[in-house]
Amino acid sequence: MTHDELMALIDDSTNGLKHEHLFEKLLTNTKALRAVVEFHKPYQSITLHCQGCDWSYPCETIQAIEKELG
Repeated sequence: MTHDELMALIDDSTNGLKHEHLFEKLLTNTKALRAVVEFHKPYQSITLHCQGCDWSYPCETIQAIEKELG
């Protein structure tokens, strides 16, 4: 899954909830998850690496998020 596809999946999971008071905590948690995914956004070098680490993309963090959303 690409970075953009993962971000879209996260956004789709909360589509329509932003106007419901009950879901404010869910939206806050989603923003935190998006921040983690954005921190690990791939950059291009000889191979794809996460911006926030020295590992190849997708790193273990992104793989764990994809698995849980899966």
